[in-house]
Amino acid sequence: MLDFNNVTVRYDEAEDPAVDGLTMQIAKGEFVCVLGRSGAGKSTFIRTINGLQPLTGGSVTALGYELGGLDQKKLRQLRSEIGMIFQHFSLIPRMTVRQNVYTGRFGKRSSYRNYLGLFTEEEKQLTSYFLEEVGLLPYADRRVERLSGGQKQRVGIARAMVQEPSILLGDEPVASLDPTTSDHIFQLLRQLHEERELTTVINVHDVELAKKYASRIIGLKQGRLVFDGSPDDMSKADLDDIYE
Repeated sequence: MLDFNNVTVRYDEAEDPAVDGLTMQIAKGEFVCVLGRSGAGKSTFIRTINGLQPLTGGSVTALGYELGGLDQKKLRQLRSEIGMIFQHFSLIPRMTVRQNVYTGRFGKRSSYRNYLGLFTEEEKQLTSYFLEEVGLLPYADRRVERLSGGQKQRVGIARAMVQEPSILLGDEPVASLDPTTSDHIFQLLRQLHEERELTTVINVHDVELAKKYASRIIGLKQGRLVFDGSPDDMSKADLDDIYE
């Protein structure tokens, strides 16, 4: 499903690489949480999976495609199979909840239909289905700027899910939320993961959330892989190593 072969990412202004020689595989159906301090390379790692972050060295293969060898058309097609949930929501505030979720379909449609805002009855029903799944159907016609942080993140989840992705990514999706809301969001993510048989990879700053919901935990430190195992395998010494 996902294959990382000696992946390295180095930013021009940085002395050390953000991701340094990362080699691993993530199998279909895994729910992976990525732990590490700020600057450990978590966001860079996630962004290599959908081609948002170019590589300095190595290769990433997703759904059978090596990202570095794709033209823009094929990269767009691949991204339509990879849903992404962002830390800061990345929603359009003045648009309604429903309109924001519709944008999740754009990668599977023609530019012409996107420009005109034409949606099929099936797409409308799919959007309503996922809004109901995340508990926001009653808010479908409310502008996003009027929602709470937790509600905005649920819009982001619905937008990612309406893509009908094979892979779901999350870049610190609960970092700005309170602990109770964060737990509810992870419950929802795990539920959707199981119902839709997804492969899920999520950066998270909360160790307890990772241990509670992940089937596998990856620990990064200074761009290197320092832990890879189940939550039950993670010891205090492993955490001390990840977080120094």
